[in-house]
Amino acid sequence: MPAAPAETAKPHEIPPAVISKSAVDRSLPESLIAAPAKDLASRNIEYGTMLSGRNANAQLNTGWQYRRTRQGHIVGFEFSNHGGNPILTPRRDATRNQFFTRDFQFRFDDRARQDIHLMISDWVPSRDRVFRLSELMNRLMYFFPRSYLPAIANAGERNIVTLPTGEEVEFNAITKEILGGRLTESPVDLSPDRNDRRYPGVNYLGKGVLVRADARGTDPRLGNNAVISTGTPPPSCDKPDGCRQCEVPSKELWDQSGAVRFKFHTDQEFDRYLTTRCGFGLPRQGTDFAVAAPQSR
Repeated sequence: MPAAPAETAKPHEIPPAVISKSAVDRSLPESLIAAPAKDLASRNIEYGTMLSGRNANAQLNTGWQYRRTRQGHIVGFEFSNHGGNPILTPRRDATRNQFFTRDFQFRFDDRARQDIHLMISDWVPSRDRVFRLSELMNRLMYFFPRSYLPAIANAGERNIVTLPTGEEVEFNAITKEILGGRLTESPVDLSPDRNDRRYPGVNYLGKGVLVRADARGTDPRLGNNAVISTGTPPPSCDKPDGCRQCEVPSKELWDQSGAVRFKFHTDQEFDRYLTTRCGFGLPRQGTDFAVAAPQSR
């Protein structure tokens, strides 16, 4: 396995709100909590990143895959629920062409603020029992404010993921089911009818703002619509579709050719757009964009 790049997080970049009271191992480079290195990501598409496996706890067979550049910088990590649990009952078995999976891919190209996101994909066969890329059910999620690069750390039978807001999500380290924190999930829709199948039921319950786009078998950012909403609507909300939510064409948020980047590389720019377009802005603590401390463990 390639040696872990020597990346360090400066003390002032570690938010006290996300430091666990339990034994969380943050010795790995993708486990360090750090601010984005810059705002803008490159306009060039990076094809040279390498995906390597990480076994965080050999005794429990836990771990994930991490993505790094040729220069040794971590620019993403991912893991998959391969079934045999309440979220995905059938088990993945590649030898029998059974590819049941829910994938979680956290990406932050160039370690930049601009395009930090989570892509979730559900793999389910059609009526003819064939798994097709064109039928992948994709959900793309952008979290705001983008104060931190996503991080993943092991704590025994749990993996702790830190979102860009500084909030946390707990995963079962073995099955990769969501256990708690600011994301919730519902079971993978196993309907053999691609037209009836629902998108991944992973939802944000935090105190930031979420941009979400869904698509079947394609990039949700292209030729589509996106929903922008607050993770926690006002208590007085009585609208069936929720309060502080709006739907916009994807072309307003992402470039539609080349490297498909989010158009607003700073939170200040996105806040101005959000206030004008949707009537609400990013959460603040004083003069800074921030969310309240995540729920404790």
